[in-house]
Amino acid sequence: MIPMIKFSIITVVYNGEDQIRKTILSVINQTYKSIEYIIIDGYSQDNTLGICLQFESQVDRIISEQDDGLYDAMNKGIKLATGDYIIFMNCGDSFASENTLNDVSIQIDKSLHKTNPEFIYGDSIEESLDGNNVYYKKARSHKFAWYGMFTHHQSMIYKTDIINSNNISYNQKYFIAADYQFTGEFLKYCSSIEQMRIPICIFKQGGISSKWQKEGLKQQWIIRRSIFKYGIIKCFIITFILIIANLIRKFFAPVYNLFRFSRTKNKYQNESIKYQE
Repeated sequence: MIPMIKFSIITVVYNGEDQIRKTILSVINQTYKSIEYIIIDGYSQDNTLGICLQFESQVDRIISEQDDGLYDAMNKGIKLATGDYIIFMNCGDSFASENTLNDVSIQIDKSLHKTNPEFIYGDSIEESLDGNNVYYKKARSHKFAWYGMFTHHQSMIYKTDIINSNNISYNQKYFIAADYQFTGEFLKYCSSIEQMRIPICIFKQGGISSKWQKEGLKQQWIIRRSIFKYGIIKCFIITFILIIANLIRKFFAPVYNLFRFSRTKNKYQNESIKYQE
């Protein structure tokens, strides 16, 4: 019998007592059971650790110690992971449904590649900050990596062997865009990539990258120059396009949402609140 694919799911959290329960329940209630669940807590000062310990019997590793920020904690999670694939589902995020990992495993079995794909990605569900609206965000092709992250980081699934054999890690100097740096580095070593047309994560809008857009653009510029080896003119054109898109999103949000998203069916909104207290 062919062994089941094992997914290592890593959750990074700091002072997330209001959201961590939702994320944990989203993971441990997956119908697919060949998973390893790792929680890295940055020595939270609220009740985050207490909530995590309530699920200690269903979580493989819970680490609570001071770290140097989000990406340092994510690197710690990578070093602990023993699964075939790694997925980051950080505090406040959740899987799109309880069957997500089962659907992913089925897709892997049906893959046209002779071996399991080294990188898998899919669509996402974005939830507004007030929780009143959810939007379906289709992933761009990975061939648009030059433009930026082509789907949410939580909808990307990385083959562990590729990370370990090439010593890939999150560069903490990119405190906003390290996910872009990590993915760009990872893709350089991939020969088999699978895009899935299903949502993998539910992601709440308003993360750090949206609050630090100017610094984020600067870091992306450096990544395009260093990892993708793009020239200055090409980087300037890409940055100009991104600035225009950010302005449209900020001042003409309904127009942006109309072209970038589609309203989801109610089941996704129900999924996003299922595990709320």
